[in-house]
Amino acid sequence: MQNEKLDAWKQQMAEFRFPRWNELPEINLYMDQVVGYLNQKLSALYGADGDIGGVAVTATMINNYVKQRIISAPVKKRYDRACVSALIVLFCAKQIMSIGMTGTLLARCRWDEHPEIAYDRFCDIFEAVLHITVSGGGYESIMSGLSGEERVVMAAAVAFANKLFAETLLLLDTDAPEDGKPAPTGDESSSPDTAPATSNASET
Repeated sequence: MQNEKLDAWKQQMAEFRFPRWNELPEINLYMDQVVGYLNQKLSALYGADGDIGGVAVTATMINNYVKQRIISAPVKKRYDRACVSALIVLFCAKQIMSIGMTGTLLARCRWDEHPEIAYDRFCDIFEAVLHITVSGGGYESIMSGLSGEERVVMAAAVAFANKLFAETLLLLDTDAPEDGKPAPTGDESSSPDTAPATSNASET
């Protein structure tokens, strides 16, 4: 059962893709619309079935990013595509970086100048790393030709994907027996220290 869940999760990750810039909502969104949209698009990364994680994005989280000037403030309470795309990046990066470092990452990628280019490159790199990580492959195929900033994105993607994979393995616990009790290791079953103690009552 657990192995079936892991296989299903791997397949879900293999098929996962971020919405590209041209697929993001063209109209500016209110806070509740942003939260709903991002949780819908990112649910695969935090376990929509409840096995992994919790809520991807909250209004409090977004407000904190605005207060710390990580993303631009909404205009007339609405967030544009640049903000929505930045929030997708921030959700992934915050898993393995501090808030300050995620802001630095956006700045290094020139989000204010060309968000559409930076965001689509982020999607390409993160998807490739995520797919390779769950398939057990190597990263050589996507290393060549990356700029310094893109190598930072890739390193973050590798850390994110491996963290997500490790947490999934732990939470699904594929090696645990069906009764939920840890299986004894070979050393434990044969070690005198762990063998059942014999009663000395008959010897006294």
